Amino acid sequence: MNKTSTLEQRSAWTLDALDYLDQGISVFDQDLRLIACNKRMTELLEIPEELALINQHISEFFRFNALRGEYGEGDIDELVTERVKLAESFEPHVFDRIRPDGTIIEVRGNPMEHNGGFVTTYTDVTEVRQSEARLEKRVIKRTEAYRRESEAHRETAEALHKSESWIRQIADAVPALIAYVDKDNCYQFINNMHQEWFGLDREQLIGCSIFSLVEDRNKEQFEKDIASVASGKEVSSEYMIRRKGRKPLDVSITFIPHFDSDEKVLGYFFLGQDLSEYKQTERELIESQKMQALGRLTGGIAHDFNNLLTIILGNLNFIEDDTIDNEEMREVIHACQQAAKRGGELIQRLLTFSRRQALKPESTDINALVEDFSILLQRTLGETVQVQRRLGLGLAQTLVDKNQLETCLLNLTLNARDAMPKGGKLTIRTQTYKKPQHHDTFTDLPAGDYIMLSVRDEGDGMSAETISRAFEPFYTTKPSGVGTGLGLSMVYGFVKQSGGGIDIKSKMGEGTTIRIIFPIDKQSAVNAEEQLPKLSDEQQNARILLVEDDEGVRQFVHRTLNKMGYTVDIAENGDFALDQLSQNPEYDLVLTDIVMPGSVSGLDLYDMVPQDYPKTKVLCMTGYSEQLESSLNEDHLLRKPFQRASLADKLQSLLNDHHA
Repeated sequence: MNKTSTLEQRSAWTLDALDYLDQGISVFDQDLRLIACNKRMTELLEIPEELALINQHISEFFRFNALRGEYGEGDIDELVTERVKLAESFEPHVFDRIRPDGTIIEVRGNPMEHNGGFVTTYTDVTEVRQSEARLEKRVIKRTEAYRRESEAHRETAEALHKSESWIRQIADAVPALIAYVDKDNCYQFINNMHQEWFGLDREQLIGCSIFSLVEDRNKEQFEKDIASVASGKEVSSEYMIRRKGRKPLDVSITFIPHFDSDEKVLGYFFLGQDLSEYKQTERELIESQKMQALGRLTGGIAHDFNNLLTIILGNLNFIEDDTIDNEEMREVIHACQQAAKRGGELIQRLLTFSRRQALKPESTDINALVEDFSILLQRTLGETVQVQRRLGLGLAQTLVDKNQLETCLLNLTLNARDAMPKGGKLTIRTQTYKKPQHHDTFTDLPAGDYIMLSVRDEGDGMSAETISRAFEPFYTTKPSGVGTGLGLSMVYGFVKQSGGGIDIKSKMGEGTTIRIIFPIDKQSAVNAEEQLPKLSDEQQNARILLVEDDEGVRQFVHRTLNKMGYTVDIAENGDFALDQLSQNPEYDLVLTDIVMPGSVSGLDLYDMVPQDYPKTKVLCMTGYSEQLESSLNEDHLLRKPFQRASLADKLQSLLNDHHA
């Protein structure tokens, strides 16, 4: 075989290899005539095969596009001439081209230094530009995209050593690390991506050992991979590459052996893919699943603990009545009541973290809330902390629970104060925040307009580990006995339950900024509260059916209702309650727990009793607010733990309405 035929065969192999790429590619010579293109280019641009002929002038492609309206309105010859002049400049260019069917093509052109002309790649980036899929779907999609790209890069590497000099331009246009390394582990070919990854150009690397770029912590795995490829096996591994002054890269590297005609290994191809975005998405998914698991656990604990607190508080009421003349005993009882109430507040924080605490959102002016609350904050934080407000002008209102937002702001400012033991400046800022479609912050929220509330301190800052665990319940860096470790976890749960997002920006020695965003309230509404009338003698003699499976709670509520003057019957669960209602339909009210054994829950009674017994009201009790995602009205709900006054108020409200 003579040299000419060898070159022709190598060119044919090169052109065949281009058809295996996932990107479209075209190559024009210095006279703007087509040298080569692949099938993907004609598919992406919908160019007929009879037009994509070797030696075809670029003006014919421009004319084809102009005639089908891809350049807009105007004289066809002028549109073609304008684009030919631009092409004759042979300048590098990158732009997005939007097809009439909505497909978005990234066009990237680079001049060829040695032979003149230029090479252009065409990439379908429609999904990249438009996708707003959920986090888990994004992981699956990117994994599949990575698999396809890796296969395309592997095929590119196989064809690389058979190509002419202009193939180097194609390799530089591919967004992946490509290299060829000989059997002595020295670089023989690299593409421009090495400059982006390592900051080293081609002259610095050609002839150098590949091990010169390997970090000590990666060396053991790297040596195993090199040994495998030297034995003729293709192998892939993931590495983290640290770069001075820049973010580290999570990468996947594939080693592909190169054989001679006798199946001896001459060297290997080295293909690298940046997995940083994919890994970040994967880490966010794992973190989200961890927080969901913690939420389910804390919600379950809170449900049982609220029942216990209800029994403790209720029976302390009765002991207080019986020992009214014993001052010392009254002080002991009061201390127990206060401790139980603090336990109830602790449970409410757990429920807020687990997103099972029912909120009362209303249209809220955050600026006004911060202004009003700042007076209390300054007294609470002390004279050494200087509170500064930076409130944005003309902010829209947001739909949040005002009381919970005040508690949230209090927790954030107290944490900021604790981070500045010698005092300092604490800045509260409000502003409008526009979240971009693709951004590495607040990734679980859709793009759009939000209201941001941020708290910044000048304290010691947080380490990376502290930031990663800051929202976990009971996690704290404070000394033992100082704080519960529930402040930030409560804030996290409240913000997420309100449809918002939260993040922490901090470095050791540089202070901390915690930012919270809430959706804008597009339909403001104010609900007026009504005064409750007093209970009449007729209402006090009402008949109540108590439905509660917990014996301790049942005994306390039964005793309390009797002392109030009500006539009370008992049912241990929803099934027994329906039996008693069928035998005696004259009950004025059914007081029921929500979660009970049996086939009928408290929510079932709430739905069924008004239909079958229209004169009977229903009041539900619960210590676990996850059930409130149903149509349960707030007026028909009593949260555990409760005391006699709360129970009496709810009963008065419903029975007044009943007798009216």
